[in-house]
Amino acid sequence: MADENNKIEVIPKIIDGEEYTIEKTYLTTLKKETTSRGFGLWEFKDKYGQECSLQDSSLASEPAIWLGVDVDLKGVDVNDRMHLTQEQVKALLPILDHFATTGEYVRDYKGPE
Repeated sequence: MADENNKIEVIPKIIDGEEYTIEKTYLTTLKKETTSRGFGLWEFKDKYGQECSLQDSSLASEPAIWLGVDVDLKGVDVNDRMHLTQEQVKALLPILDHFATTGEYVRDYKGPE
């Protein structure tokens, strides 16, 4: 879904001998904000236009972030975001970097060498 926050490129690709058409979405808008309590907040929309965010956590015991979709059901905020520690992000980064760099699915990631 292309909108003011994303642009889409359609790419033909052959996977296991089968030809597919892949829609590649590029995020064009990241909005930097600060929460009412002074925490950093980045807002964006995903491929389908769903409001998402990456926010600093107030967790006092260790550094952490919130990442995921922002849901508002009839005026009630629902927390569907992941609460990730620094170590969890470090573990996920190589997999995300592999996908970002190669465009290959995570099933193709072999893990650390």
